Amino acid sequence: MRFKNFILGSIMAVAAWIAAANSIGVQARYEDDVTEYSALIAGDSLPMQAKVERTQQQLAAISLVNVAKNQEGEAPASLKSASESLLDNLLATAHKYIGVRYRSGHSGPDGFDCSGFTSYIFRQYDIKLTHSSRAQYNEGERISDIASLKKGDLVFFGGSRSSKNIGHVGIVTEVDPTNRSFKFIHASTSSGIKVDSSLDPYYTRRYVGACRVVQ
Repeated sequence: MRFKNFILGSIMAVAAWIAAANSIGVQARYEDDVTEYSALIAGDSLPMQAKVERTQQQLAAISLVNVAKNQEGEAPASLKSASESLLDNLLATAHKYIGVRYRSGHSGPDGFDCSGFTSYIFRQYDIKLTHSSRAQYNEGERISDIASLKKGDLVFFGGSRSSKNIGHVGIVTEVDPTNRSFKFIHASTSSGIKVDSSLDPYYTRRYVGACRVVQ
């Protein structure tokens, strides 16, 4: 009988300890919240910032335009300008290599294959792309409508053996939404770095899709 009373007493003690621990935990979280709120009222955002940084997941990619938006969902003009300036510089760099020969497996600057060219150009602006056209197709935001393309977007085409499997990539230089067409700079196997049009039947029938790595 005494043993049963001892067991019962032990169980009740453990239950009381767990309840107290939970209560302490709740109280601690409450006190943390009060502290953070008081700090914010006083103009000190560091406690809240530290809490956010502890729980925030690392972003897979950085978007210049999506860093800050107003209530209408529009990016500030300064951020749009920064993005456009980056893309202008990127394309200016790409055009410097027009005429450089095609070399399979190479990523410049004396020769390029298609994904070697795109990865090399973006790398000059600290944007890393895999040296593979198939991989690059999954390394940005997918753009399904040609009319929505922007300069700097990556465009993908089927290989010589199949128009369904990605085998080629280029960088959009200009877009004509009315004609739903675009021009792109790429590493052509026959002519090296050059600018072509999506209206060329060869590319029209092989076009697969596009993605955006700079917003």
